Amino acid sequence: MAKKSKAPTFAELLKQPTWSEGGARVSGEHAVRPGRYNSAGELFDPSGRPIRPRQECATPELAQELVNGGALVAHEGCGCGGWQGCQPEWLTSDALTRLRWAQGPELIASHGVPTWIDVWSSDESVVVYLHGDVRWGDEFR
Repeated sequence: MAKKSKAPTFAELLKQPTWSEGGARVSGEHAVRPGRYNSAGELFDPSGRPIRPRQECATPELAQELVNGGALVAHEGCGCGGWQGCQPEWLTSDALTRLRWAQGPELIASHGVPTWIDVWSSDESVVVYLHGDVRWGDEFR
């Protein structure tokens, strides 16, 4: 009878954290994915810092105030909240500058998709996360 190997399976190895020199996980379920969700459902800003929900269903007025104060903006258009595999799109610094001069966001929801605004944050950043059918300046029409 053959002995069963005590070595971890490939699936078990993938679940173990692997750390880069800077301390960021580079593989496995909890890997850092700058600007994206990882397979554990954690979201990272474009710099790779993990961000967490701070306020659900934020008002358009709060979104405008936060962007005027320097917040980043992420958007996912299908209204799934990122839970069905879509990844957010991040506005460039030029687009953020244009939003600061635009009238605040408008929740349209004309395509039958859930539409709302969340605020996410880390110790270093604030993110206005737009979901679904949002109109805001020339960036979202």
